[in-house]
Amino acid sequence: MLLQPLVTQMISIYQQHKHSCFLYLGSILVDEYGKESGCQQGLLDMTESFLGPTFKLLEKTNGLRNHPDTVDDLFRLCLRFIQRAPAVFLQSSMVKPMLCCAIAACSLDHRDANASVMKFLSELVSSANKKDAKEKPDLYRNVVEVILQEHGQFLVQALLHACVFSLPNYMAADATEVIYELMLVNRENLSKWLEHSLQTLPTESTGGAITATHKQLTDFHKDVTSAKDCKQVTHAFRDLTRLYR
Repeated sequence: MLLQPLVTQMISIYQQHKHSCFLYLGSILVDEYGKESGCQQGLLDMTESFLGPTFKLLEKTNGLRNHPDTVDDLFRLCLRFIQRAPAVFLQSSMVKPMLCCAIAACSLDHRDANASVMKFLSELVSSANKKDAKEKPDLYRNVVEVILQEHGQFLVQALLHACVFSLPNYMAADATEVIYELMLVNRENLSKWLEHSLQTLPTESTGGAITATHKQLTDFHKDVTSAKDCKQVTHAFRDLTRLYR
């Protein structure tokens, strides 16, 4: 089989040159072979080998903003893994660092890169509600709940600040989808995380004018946590954003 020699060569070249096209090629390989049990470990090793040099690049000053193609292709690769081999990805050592990287990238206002970040987050969170006949019924939910217990608050705050301060409305809709997926996993936790995150928003503009009143923030919290569908969450965020711009 040609897959292993190809993967080995890709890893070797990427270590030296860090061209994002290798991450993109990796996503194609995962898309094509990710469901084949005999290929999964090799693809997992490939993806893990990509992470070290990629994180090193993105952790530089303005690294996320200066390398949007890398962000786009990295999260597309991991998204394909969640879609094709969710149990393998969720039980790997990549889940936590990829979530932390996604949190850092929430405010990146590059359309394609941000879309890949948000799609990755949506798929990661929503996997908690998926069943796989070959795995223990609660495997996905347990893994997702554990990582959200540690990082859920930071994720919600990053999404809130991205929508209010950084992303145009047409991009913010993807972020509100993540909020909605978090609510489907555990509405009580989302409510708590959102309440704490709202306390981090400024109550006055730099000129001293009131931005959002306590009642407006309370109404927003209620609208989001009682939403019946994602569209209602998106509308609530859009109304809040208008108060700060």
